[in-house]
Amino acid sequence: MDDPAEPLSVTRPAPLLPRRGTGHQVIVELLLHGPLTRGELGLALGLTPGSVTRAVRPLLDAGVVSELGPVLGPGLGRPVTPLDLVLDRDVVVGVKITAARVWGVVAGLRAEVLHEASTELASTDPVVVADAVVDLVRELLVLCPDRAVHGVGVSVGGQLDAEGRVSVAPLLGWVDVDLGAALRQRLDLPVVVDNDVVSLVRAERWLGSARDLDRFALVTIGAGLGYALVVGGEILDLPTSARSPIAHVPLGIGDGVCDEGHRGCASSVLALPAVLDRAAEALGRGGDVSLDDLLAAHASGHAGATAVVEEAAEALGALLALVADLAWPRAIVVTGDGIGLALAGRHVVDAAMRARRAADAEPVTVDLQATGFARWARGAAVAAVETFVVGRRPVTVPAGRDGPG
Repeated sequence: MDDPAEPLSVTRPAPLLPRRGTGHQVIVELLLHGPLTRGELGLALGLTPGSVTRAVRPLLDAGVVSELGPVLGPGLGRPVTPLDLVLDRDVVVGVKITAARVWGVVAGLRAEVLHEASTELASTDPVVVADAVVDLVRELLVLCPDRAVHGVGVSVGGQLDAEGRVSVAPLLGWVDVDLGAALRQRLDLPVVVDNDVVSLVRAERWLGSARDLDRFALVTIGAGLGYALVVGGEILDLPTSARSPIAHVPLGIGDGVCDEGHRGCASSVLALPAVLDRAAEALGRGGDVSLDDLLAAHASGHAGATAVVEEAAEALGALLALVADLAWPRAIVVTGDGIGLALAGRHVVDAAMRARRAADAEPVTVDLQATGFARWARGAAVAAVETFVVGRRPVTVPAGRDGPG
């Protein structure tokens, strides 16, 4: 990539959050579990009351933490004063790269979206994409000039390392692109580049319906099929591969053939390009058919469209049954650009999953979540919070080539 002439400069109001020591521990505990009283902080962090007081006082003086109104203590005891972060001063930026557009959000430290925007890509050339990301970040930060900006999280569908070097991103046509370095040259801010499915599961683990579960799976339906698994509250590193672990699982449904020549695998029947090819044939259209076109025809009672939707829903149910039996999650979150197929065929999904599991199998909650690309960008924002505020390193071997795009 060409070196930029001049990096984007961002004024960051002081003071920033502490990055180490007891003060940092207090910040992270409040971020993840606040508001909390001093006593609750002491129990959570193993600190004495005096240590809590010494850690909290400079944070209060700096305006990083504030005292909330008094509440009754346990057992209706004497009033106690909870503490929480001052949430109107610190932000991160999250960006999701697709083959057609770059989507971005400014979010607070608990990933509440404050502003969002997107821009069309003229091409997927890495230089064009990096410049578009910088322009979008600039546009978003103009909207919040008085916030302390802790970093930028960028998500992309592909295989990459901890420094943000993308080894392969097929939907962008990339091989060996050092996106992380290019963005750090262009932005006067910390940057983390994350796999898009991993970013999404970060947000789900922290903020979504599975936030209280120590074991759950996430499946995404889109241009490809994505998968992530959380065990013991941690996202598992996936095996080094340029292929999603669920994309080519044989399901024995339909007679489609995927781009690797597999007949009846998950991608051949459930990935959106394959579904929409069948939809075009069913609807008798020579041109492109969108997912909205397919779902509208299904809702109107078109038999061919319904057959396509129900075949995809059956495939999803079969795939979820495999995930449930092999990974033993307490819940499976299903989302992505193709979630409309699952929502329209929910009864088929459930029936197919039941038919393929033992009658006495442990029940698994299936949560179908409609989403847009702003939600993917929010996941990237969570990656920035975890990396630059909490201090967790990114997962280094993500889902890879068959994720959404």
